[in-house]
Order: sequence, then C-alpha cells, then structure tokens
Amino acid sequence: MSRTYLLDTNIISYLTDSKSPHRNSVKEKLFSLAEEDKVSVSIVTLYELAYGLATFEKTKKDDNRDEKLFESGIEFIKEYLEVFPLSVEEIDIFGKLKVKYKQETGINTKALKKNDLDFLIASTAISQGAILVSNDGIFSDIVEYGLGLEFQEWV
Repeated sequence: MSRTYLLDTNIISYLTDSKSPHRNSVKEKLFSLAEEDKVSVSIVTLYELAYGLATFEKTKKDDNRDEKLFESGIEFIKEYLEVFPLSVEEIDIFGKLKVKYKQETGINTKALKKNDLDFLIASTAISQGAILVSNDGIFSDIVEYGLGLEFQEWV
C-alpha cells in the first residue's frame, strides 16, 4: 500500500541547505521510502520558499552556491513533486484546528496568527490523507486533537 508524505517547509529547507545538520538524515529517510510511496508539498511551502529565496543573504559576496542550490530545490519541487493546492475541503479543518489549538494552549489571538501557515499545511495533510513530515513541535500537539493528522519527525 502506497503512502503519501507531505514535506513541511523546514524539511525542504534542510534538503536545500548544504550546511544543515539535518540534511543527511532527511535524505536517508527519503531514500528509505517504498518505491510506490509519494512525496508531496503544500503550495504554502512553495510560497514560503519563494519568500526565503527572495530574501536570501549570501554569506560571501562571490559565492552564491547555496542560493543556487535553494533555487534548484524549488524548481525540483515544482517539476517532480506533487504540489497540493489549498482547497475548499480544508476550510472546515483549518477552522477546527485553529479553535482547538487556541482552546488547548490558551494562546492569545495575536500569537495564534503566527501559526496560520502551519494550520494550512496540517489541513492539507489531513484532507489529502498524507503523513506530514516536519520538525515543528506544533504538529505533535495537533495529532492529539483527533482530527486525523498523521505526523512524523525525520530528524
């Protein structure tokens, strides 16, 4: 039985950052997936990566190697991975996730907004029946809410 994995932005960032201490462990996990498994991202991740690329700071004036790796990572995603768009089906999931998170954590409304992109990505994973792969602790909490999120940490 094939499984679909939805990679969060931080996982993609580890893969595109040659200096990331997590890069090799993420690559190993990817290579260990079954051939029939699918790897995907949310369109939200591409938006976040596009912002990251637009604000990329070179560590050395003449060395843009990491920027090119990052840029090629975005192109690779667009060409080879399934990119899930936001959908109408996710609207209710998003609302329920956000309300439940606020109830469970007691977080104030202003701070809650900082997690909107995470809620969108989690909503996509739930609606697509995908396993969300991330290094963000917020998703461990969301799993406990019983809304159907499957979550794995690969680092």
